[in-house]
Amino acid sequence: MPLFSRPLRLSLTAAIVLPALLAGCAGEQQPTHFAPLRYDYLSQMNLNVSTLSVVDNTVTHPVEGDIGYRAPTPPVQALRQMAEDRLAAASNNGSTAQFVIDRASILHNSGGTLNGQIDVHLNILNPGGTQAAHAEAHVTSMVHPDLSKGDADSPANLYEVTQTMMQRINVELEYQVRHTLSAWVVDAGGTPVGSAIQTQQLGKPGDAIPATSAALPAAAAVTAPVTTPDPTSPTTLPANAPVTVETPKVDVPTITTPTVTVPTATDTTAATQPKAAPVSSEPDAIFPAGEGDDTASTKQKVLSPKAGFLKTPTKKSASATKSVSSGN
Repeated sequence: MPLFSRPLRLSLTAAIVLPALLAGCAGEQQPTHFAPLRYDYLSQMNLNVSTLSVVDNTVTHPVEGDIGYRAPTPPVQALRQMAEDRLAAASNNGSTAQFVIDRASILHNSGGTLNGQIDVHLNILNPGGTQAAHAEAHVTSMVHPDLSKGDADSPANLYEVTQTMMQRINVELEYQVRHTLSAWVVDAGGTPVGSAIQTQQLGKPGDAIPATSAALPAAAAVTAPVTTPDPTSPTTLPANAPVTVETPKVDVPTITTPTVTVPTATDTTAATQPKAAPVSSEPDAIFPAGEGDDTASTKQKVLSPKAGFLKTPTKKSASATKSVSSGN
């Protein structure tokens, strides 16, 4: 006789196999491999310093409740990698650059959200140790975790928060360095770029001016003849030697204004009017009184009768007028 009945054996089998199947499904949903966070594919920022160091202040100033260390790539480790990939010392002037990590934390707040925060700054120190320049960069990130990847603080969700913050801090840090520390940015050979200060090594009075100095931007290059300073002058150095720019000579032709004589109004009138004919002292046989003289045949003026004396013609006057007409 079997020790357990068939229904009991089926129940025991289900109780043993089902948890294993559930654990296997859960393990398949959560990723177990995460790509390392590297930034060497981005442009490198070369600084006019001799050494570069990373200072981690999170060790001495931890954030309470921080769970960032549980991420596949903790934020502090990602920041160290970013400083190594993107910052470089490219000079031998004795100065030092310090990349300081002030905060790199992830908190699991109430409501299931993940809040990340990164605070860093970059110090430039003179050979004597005094601060010459300073730049800061800050980013925050709040993520509602995807519960299909496991718990809110699962490795997959913590990796997503770290990756998002690092993308933002890369952009912010480069902006601050190129604007706030522009005078300390050089190329790989140590030559200042952008608006960095141009330098030239000075020589003794009378020495030839160096053929090359700090490279100027292509748009700002100007070619001009240079005059050699007087070696006997104690105050003239190659650095402040006068620069003479020769201006091309342009010959302008002389314009002569022609002289124009304008006749006066009297002369013009005299020229245009015909001369009067000579007057003879003897009288004209045809017109003794002169040509067209109407003085001898002056007509008698006829006046209107005064007011109050106008009369109608009488029969006698009318007969006289008629007889005169008939006689004509």
